[in-house]
Amino acid sequence: MNSEHSAKQQRSDSSCVTADQVAQYLKDHPDFFINRDSLLEQITLPHESGKAISLLERQVKILRERSIESRHTLNALMENAKYNDQLFSVTRALILALLMEDNVSQIASATEANLNTQPGIDVSSVILFETEHLHNVDNMRLESPEFLQTGFPTLLRDRKTLCQRIDRDTAAFLFPHRGSGIRSVALCPIGRERMLGILAIGNKSEDYFNGDLDTLFLDFIGEVLEAILIRKID
Repeated sequence: MNSEHSAKQQRSDSSCVTADQVAQYLKDHPDFFINRDSLLEQITLPHESGKAISLLERQVKILRERSIESRHTLNALMENAKYNDQLFSVTRALILALLMEDNVSQIASATEANLNTQPGIDVSSVILFETEHLHNVDNMRLESPEFLQTGFPTLLRDRKTLCQRIDRDTAAFLFPHRGSGIRSVALCPIGRERMLGILAIGNKSEDYFNGDLDTLFLDFIGEVLEAILIRKID
């Protein structure tokens, strides 16, 4: 008796179809629901609202969500492309302007004049370090490198563009004539191995220049300034 019951139980277990098997079968037979409209209408799925919806309704919902997600992705890509195009235009105009200048003072002035017209930049300042090769230059902001050690040791150590909020005193130091209202700054090192100075760019919003900002564009400008200035200084 027990043997007969056990055999029946084994046959019953072997005949059971698992959910994974059903899922695999449907994957292997994507045309299963063709001509089975009534079956599709009978299958219901739970919904966030608490009401059951048909499989067709669920599929429509998924497709709609994917369409919205794809549209958002496309919009983001278009915005990114527009942003990159703007950066290219700014960089191109700046490089062409710098190549036309003859000395350090003119290069600094051209950099500031060009950047100050760009969106998101309320003020900019080129500050070079005073050395035996560079001193007493008319219309040129020269400072001792020690001011970085005191005010921005991270910039001096890492040699990477630093974005952060600043107080009124720091704004007044970086931008003596136009620092009023500046609350955040991007400090771009001019030179990596041999640091010639910094390019300071300010914005009146305290959150505009922040640690999450992509600094690739600013780093490149710093490299361009280094390449052009070093020929004029040495």
